[in-house]
Amino acid sequence: MSQPQLSPPEYDSPGGLIAGSVIMWIISTLCVGLRFYSKRWKRQGYITADWLILVAAVFATGMTVMEIYGVKEQALGYPLGASIEDPKAVNGRLNKAKHIELSFLLLGIATLGLIKLSVCFLFWHLFARVVFRRFLMVWIAVIIVWTLSFVLAGLLECGSHLKALFGQPQAYLDHCGSAIPTGYAMVGSDVATDFITLLIPIPVIFSMKMDRRTRFLTLLTFMIGALSVGASIAKAYIYIKASLGLWTSDAISMLTGLSIWNLAEVHIGIVAACGPTLRPILARILPTESLLSLMSLLGVSSNTSKQNELPSFVKMPDADSAEQLQAGVEKVGSKGADGPRGVRQYEMESWNDAESERRGPHHV
Repeated sequence: MSQPQLSPPEYDSPGGLIAGSVIMWIISTLCVGLRFYSKRWKRQGYITADWLILVAAVFATGMTVMEIYGVKEQALGYPLGASIEDPKAVNGRLNKAKHIELSFLLLGIATLGLIKLSVCFLFWHLFARVVFRRFLMVWIAVIIVWTLSFVLAGLLECGSHLKALFGQPQAYLDHCGSAIPTGYAMVGSDVATDFITLLIPIPVIFSMKMDRRTRFLTLLTFMIGALSVGASIAKAYIYIKASLGLWTSDAISMLTGLSIWNLAEVHIGIVAACGPTLRPILARILPTESLLSLMSLLGVSSNTSKQNELPSFVKMPDADSAEQLQAGVEKVGSKGADGPRGVRQYEMESWNDAESERRGPHHV
């Protein structure tokens, strides 16, 4: 039986793949570095969310190295000229590409799980409400189960016949029949968990007493996570498209598309997870005061300096406020999982009280 005609190859620019991988790695690594530098600059203790995102960044570095290695070995980025279901397509290049894709799948799921957990623990430290934290406990458990389940599903997609993944297409169909449905479940639940995590802080923000502009800026600070949702949707689209085109898509092009979008989702997720924590250091680096002064001179904005600030709970407290906050925590005798200089510095209600006390009544 003749094979269907292949569609034009995609992702066939080795130089572009390497450049894109390196650029994404630089941006995500820079965000993680700025996050830790901001903590050190503000003399704050590191919390669980910081360490989780650091591990995720290490995993993302490994994925970037694998992508570059695959291109250098011509396992990625160089069209094969045959579909993945063509028995004649099985060769060393394709098998190497499958090895890389399997590694991407497992490491990518683990990294995405770490990113989601980092965001959840950041919310845990930001919001002190008991009811909210009860929900977060359940959601953190869901994310852990999601991560472990799909890592195991990736390892066991062919049962005890792991070699079938790298053998003839018929052997793959005989022993790995659940791989594609599991993939659909993975990409679908990935989008869903990203979207739910994005929505978590919105009810709390709307329940706070603040003017419209401040509420909008606060929402904007957290909605940077929408980038991660967009990346997961793009990866889901690529996966579904590849699954429906097993007979018509070039094998190497298909695996390359899956790997580069998996990598993009991970790096964008890291940037999105770091976004809410970077405001203090970016405000120091960028000429925000000059821009605000210029806007004021041009009559673009007539708000006061306080109105131009984000709410205190999305700021990182300075040393004086941290000492006040720690003293207040010790006074009531409450301690969090990361100690008074960890968790309590992030709790919204306690930090707002400390800020009000420090600024005095003339700032109210």
